[in-house]
Amino acid sequence: SSNPTPTAQGVPAPPAEAPAPTSTLQPPYPIADSSNFLNVQGMKIYIVEEGKGAKPRPGSHVIINYRGTLMDGTVFDESFSQGTVKDFSLGNLIRGWQIGLTQVPTGSKVKLIIPPELGYGASDRPNIPGNSTLIFDIDLISSY
Repeated sequence: SSNPTPTAQGVPAPPAEAPAPTSTLQPPYPIADSSNFLNVQGMKIYIVEEGKGAKPRPGSHVIINYRGTLMDGTVFDESFSQGTVKDFSLGNLIRGWQIGLTQVPTGSKVKLIIPPELGYGASDRPNIPGNSTLIFDIDLISSY
């Protein structure tokens, strides 16, 4: 068999029999003038790639990959490099995620820009100073 074709990141492409991901876009997701944009309760939601599935309901679980950064680009948390998707109950997440992820169809890639009052507020968190605006690139894979 021939060598797999490397992708842009230098990682071999998956074998042909593996289901291809809907998109190979990796964070940081670009914001284009054409990006579908929502402003909901003071946070910005950019739908970078719109999925075809149902929108998650409040209180449901979401299966995602994500990357969180501060406004200066410092990454404080991310799952993409861990090789596994995350399953979260929306009710246990910050308000910005509860609001943002219920506005977009599953299968979407979104950028959420979350003000402190919908994030961690004035409290310092590990790697996140108090009163930080948070930027999340999220691949909303599915929900249940």
